[in-house]
Amino acid sequence: MAITYATDLLYYLLMFLIWFITALLIHYFIKKFSKPENPILPPPSPPALPFIGHLHLVGKILPKSFQTLARRYGPLMQIRLGASQCVVVSNAAVAKEIMKTQELNFSSRPEFGASEYFIYRGSRFILAQYGDYWRFMKKLSMTRLLSVPQLDKFISVRDEEKIKLVESVMKCYREGKPCDLSSELTSLTNNTICRMAMSTSCSGNENDAEEIKGLIKTCLVLAGKVHIGDVLGPLKVLDFSGNGKKLMSALLKYDRIVERIMKEHEEKAEKGFAPDQRMDVMDILLGIYRDPNAEMKLTRKDIKSFLLLVEPGHIHGGDRHVISGHAMGHGRTH
Repeated sequence: MAITYATDLLYYLLMFLIWFITALLIHYFIKKFSKPENPILPPPSPPALPFIGHLHLVGKILPKSFQTLARRYGPLMQIRLGASQCVVVSNAAVAKEIMKTQELNFSSRPEFGASEYFIYRGSRFILAQYGDYWRFMKKLSMTRLLSVPQLDKFISVRDEEKIKLVESVMKCYREGKPCDLSSELTSLTNNTICRMAMSTSCSGNENDAEEIKGLIKTCLVLAGKVHIGDVLGPLKVLDFSGNGKKLMSALLKYDRIVERIMKEHEEKAEKGFAPDQRMDVMDILLGIYRDPNAEMKLTRKDIKSFLLLVEPGHIHGGDRHVISGHAMGHGRTH
């Protein structure tokens, strides 16, 4: 009985091996003979392993890993992170060719990471496909949202936050306590941006600002992780790591808080703005949302997604390009 079982096992193993080798050969010949007569050669690429591709060559510090590979394979190379094909650029001249000379050819980006769990999918300005929406948001950012006149309106806010920074440092000095200047400068930046975006201080206790700050940080950490979907392709819907569900949970909490703040801004707008009253980023976006004659109709989801973009720790200033790296949760690589 034992001999029969062992014989059957060896038979099935042999059949599996024959099937596997046959499948590889068929795939090789189909790929070889289906190539066009004058194929466009891909950039140089390191030797890849089955399934995981070049993930074994990527360390914890992504830029350093790419820098090491670039020294050997050149300023433009192709790597495969599981099921995702990427092109890494690490040279200023090549980056200029992609970002400026051939910008329209590289304007659209595939989505990587836990993008299926991003509740504002389709409203992401940085990752939006090149078209009317992206052009409108870029123009809006440059002419109104992030323009010099708009920033000048908040000079007093920046001055107030700088005074708070100095007072906090002086308090530590008077009490003889060590001062974490890195943390203080981070608070300065966070508070300034939050107040300019939606009149909210990120280090205070008002308007759930501290929770917003924590939720955005959580979203950035989870979105920045190597998602299992980048390796397993179609199996990404299973979310083995659980990061996707955590990201969605954090985004839903953020959505509820920002929705409440948006309603507060709408109530303020109904009463009317004083001639000398400054409008923050949310006020401007809500004004376009309510305007029936606006060039592009914005949704509440568009507004929340944009605010998530400009909140602390995630500012790109309207730039679509990320050089020499795979933006894991942001879906853009050159």
